[in-house]
Amino acid sequence: MKLQPALSLVEQNICSTKAVTMVDETTPTAPPAAEPVVDDASPPENDANGAAANGKNKDNKGEKEQVPIEELYDLSKPIKRIERPSKDEQNAAVAAIDAEIDALRAERNVVQKKIDEAMGKQKNTPIGRERDALNKLKNRKGLMIEQKRQIRARLEIVKMKADQLIGQQKNARSTMKFTNLADIEKEIARLQRKQETSSMSLSDEKKLIKDIEALQASRRTAEELKSKQGDLDTIKDDRKVIQADLNAKDKEIDSIQKEIDAQSKILKDLVDKQSSQRGTVDELMKQRDALKSDIDDKFKEKNTLRTEFREKTNDWYHNQRAIKAQRQMQYEEEKKRREEEKAAYLKKKEEEELAKTPYEEEMALCEYLADYLTKTYLTDSQEEEAKKAKEAEEKAKADVVAVKDDPFAGFKAFSKKPEDEVNYFGKGKGIKKLKAKKSSKAPTFSLSLDLFDQFGLITLNPPTSLDGVAASVEELKAKKQWYSEQPRGSVPTAKDIRKANAEAAAKAQSKGAKAGNKGKKGNFSISNEDFAPLGTGAVSSGTGENWLS
Repeated sequence: MKLQPALSLVEQNICSTKAVTMVDETTPTAPPAAEPVVDDASPPENDANGAAANGKNKDNKGEKEQVPIEELYDLSKPIKRIERPSKDEQNAAVAAIDAEIDALRAERNVVQKKIDEAMGKQKNTPIGRERDALNKLKNRKGLMIEQKRQIRARLEIVKMKADQLIGQQKNARSTMKFTNLADIEKEIARLQRKQETSSMSLSDEKKLIKDIEALQASRRTAEELKSKQGDLDTIKDDRKVIQADLNAKDKEIDSIQKEIDAQSKILKDLVDKQSSQRGTVDELMKQRDALKSDIDDKFKEKNTLRTEFREKTNDWYHNQRAIKAQRQMQYEEEKKRREEEKAAYLKKKEEEELAKTPYEEEMALCEYLADYLTKTYLTDSQEEEAKKAKEAEEKAKADVVAVKDDPFAGFKAFSKKPEDEVNYFGKGKGIKKLKAKKSSKAPTFSLSLDLFDQFGLITLNPPTSLDGVAASVEELKAKKQWYSEQPRGSVPTAKDIRKANAEAAAKAQSKGAKAGNKGKKGNFSISNEDFAPLGTGAVSSGTGENWLS
């Protein structure tokens, strides 16, 4: 129990000339509740303004929505960047004000000490000792009052239990004709004798039986009432004991109050003797109140400084939100522009594709393969070379410029024979005449893997021997004519077949890797279903036939 407030009350009673309000020095004017510190790296969520701006109060958890940034800034115009307020400068300013507050508190403590000495509040003075005795008596009285409150609470609980039992008894008796167990037994015996000795109708007999059954059922209720009556008697006895304790506690409180009144009279007489020092005490109290006012002003200054810092932090935070929102808006606009450009490019590309001849690539491939097979296997190479040489000679003659006044005109070119050159240098056996060997062999038939793949793109089988080249050339020409007659999109293109082959190869490779991890062994076979063909038109043979002939 605090002592100082009790002393102030005594002084108000005993100092009739002027009321003196003493302030406990241990409890100076408290600053306002410590405001939550705003984290520099987070939005101002802890202050009222910041919570309203940010819309997310962590303490209240109101889940309020943020103020739309479009209401604070015009995102279509350039946004000036706001510098972030310095937390270090804020802390330094607050620390300076705290230092001034501590200095004022120290000065105020000195003044309060002088007031205590003048008023005799020290424990080693007669007034101090009497005050201590008075406070001890008041503490004892407060303890007794608390004990009395506890006793009264026990009494209320007992009363509530008693009222509950009485109510249950009333409810039970309202439904019973007889409440005494002996009366119930007597009534049951009378009704049973009446049933045995009297003649009555069937309905009357049924009614009589129901009355007997009701009385038998009320027998248990009567027993319960009897047990509750015993509980009620016990509660009444407890109530009497508690009431006696309460009366005894009241007497103790009255006795201690008399002692408090006597001690207060003694203290009042001692204080009256020191009334000559009242003027000095008044001056000290005015000085203390002035210091208190200065301390309050410093606390207001610190609160104002914190409020300004929060507002600057809020402005900086909203500025950051606006800059981010503007960047996001610019990004969305740029993304939309790029998507529109891409859509326009794809549309143009599609229009160009539609403007092209359908299956132009496939027809060009058929023409290329037919030309390649014709020139490689169906045309005589020597005749082709002679034809090329003749064309080159004609081209060279066309490029030659005729010489005028040629000094070598009339001369005939002479070719020296090899044997003449040998005879010129000396005798010898001579050299054997070189005989040109003409190759009579037919060209070797072979196709590269790339050609197999190209045949697969147009869904044709490549020739497997030299005899099948002519037929394959005719197939290619027919295929080219067939492609020219097909409408766009009716058959897969070479691009579609390449894509399907790539996917099939990737799937087969993945399947082969899984089988290899499981320890799958066996000889390689081109007819194996795990083998990915180079072209859909190339038919694999399981007999390992050689493609070279």
